[in-house]
Amino acid sequence: MSIYISHRTALWLMCSPGIWPLVAGGRGDAGPKPTFGIGRTSGIIAETRALLPKICALAEWEEGRVKPLDVLVPKGASRRRNDVCVRHSWGRALPENAVIRLDEGVYLSTPEFAFLQMANSLDEMELAILGCSLCGCYYPYEGPTGFVRRPQLTTIKRLYGFLAQFRNVKNASKARRALRWVHEGSRSPMETSTAMLLSVSRRMGGYGLPKPMLNQIVDLSAGSSEIAGTPYYVVDLFYPKSNVAVEYLGQAYHKDVDRDVTREYVLRSEGCTLFNVTITQVVTSSLRNRLVMDIARAIGYRLRKSTPAISEKRNAFLNRILPHRSQIMKSGEVVWKSAPWAVPPLRLD
Repeated sequence: MSIYISHRTALWLMCSPGIWPLVAGGRGDAGPKPTFGIGRTSGIIAETRALLPKICALAEWEEGRVKPLDVLVPKGASRRRNDVCVRHSWGRALPENAVIRLDEGVYLSTPEFAFLQMANSLDEMELAILGCSLCGCYYPYEGPTGFVRRPQLTTIKRLYGFLAQFRNVKNASKARRALRWVHEGSRSPMETSTAMLLSVSRRMGGYGLPKPMLNQIVDLSAGSSEIAGTPYYVVDLFYPKSNVAVEYLGQAYHKDVDRDVTREYVLRSEGCTLFNVTITQVVTSSLRNRLVMDIARAIGYRLRKSTPAISEKRNAFLNRILPHRSQIMKSGEVVWKSAPWAVPPLRLD
């Protein structure tokens, strides 16, 4: 008998250093495609309880700190509450590239399958934020920094390809709509929020600019490389056609003033239009509007005037993706409110 770990628990497991190579690399050894739903109408609780020590060992979790695991069960199986697992009904055969084999009897939803599963409980914009994390190098965490770092687990192309297996399925349609706002390569929640506020459509509350590329390599000339001490820079947000870069100056990662000044000088000497952005600019309406206008002008995009209806939608949208002023410390660091799918403290550090 096997268990199939899904939903939030699958997403948490993907943040474990012992497991993410299976997900981000060759997708592990799934072996023969497992048959789901046969002989699984009972015994899930006992099987999960028996396999829990193995799962915690693989993830390097403290067993006593683990919340009930999310697992898939066949349609019609009991879903009564218990302290071991939360059972989610799945009434179909497993689609292609749906699970990864972690160990004997333990299967894990792939990032693409977990993304579809989370569409049952998240709205379109929450799914887009989750998608940016899966296609980026971080994941929300209920800890001091608000996120943990890990390799990129999937791509927008992979997510679209997986969802293409489902036609006329409500949650799949929602997930596909959410992918319009997903960015690849983000390294933090603030990079995600900055990219989304610029590029999400006006009717959804954003400013409707073209999507920037995140954490892109900008090659430097020989002279600039000598000054910078590196052959290239990686910029947070980049519009390659117009050579416009947007750098978010987070307090935790921009403490070397000399380095930042040199970086700005070198990029400008390479013909790059650079916008340095702080948390104050992002959360202050007048400063943010001016910043977006300047970026739009630099990339040759005509920014349409706002209307009362658009402003109302924008305020509601930005309240969802930006930190509240109470979450911004005097130092400029952001204490993020944990997302509902964030990793809880599952091990003693």
